[in-house]
Amino acid sequence: MQIRRYRFNRASGKIYRESLQNLIEVSDHLDTIILYATPSVYGQPFQAMPAQDWISLCFLDNELSWSFALLNSGQSDALRPFLNYQTQHQNLSNQITRINLVPQSSRSGRHWYAYAFEALPLPPEVNPTEIRQNHPELPLIDPTINLDFPEPELEQFVQHAAFNYQRKIKLTDARTVFLSWD
Repeated sequence: MQIRRYRFNRASGKIYRESLQNLIEVSDHLDTIILYATPSVYGQPFQAMPAQDWISLCFLDNELSWSFALLNSGQSDALRPFLNYQTQHQNLSNQITRINLVPQSSRSGRHWYAYAFEALPLPPEVNPTEIRQNHPELPLIDPTINLDFPEPELEQFVQHAAFNYQRKIKLTDARTVFLSWD
């Protein structure tokens, strides 16, 4: 399975996919099936950017490639939309998450882009749990990023897998037979 990395440029509002030599601009949104999101961690993984809070995402992109991206807080509370979205949609791998960068501006005239998240239905032929189980060797946290994200807990995936499998339940009538004395 191919591993890809994406970048969100909140200064320009552009989304990029990394290639070997350069960055390739993708559309104005990124459709993902989020497999794992870390808690936020404070740090400076890139010399050109100040220390701030970061969330690492592991997801399947629109070609079902194993992918990574980082969300950053910047000088604002930019992680809040994702944290709210994550709270509203407990199991992120049961849907497509569309990530957009939407323009923002301050009264002083400063411009930047904020994250926006939208839940879309997952196609019935896509089974993220099966994909994850078929590729246990792939990491859930990007090993190339120098931040101290906590390791994922195995129980999360056991519960997730158990939740996704449909069990057939045979309903039987086990009521006690009562006699009617007329």
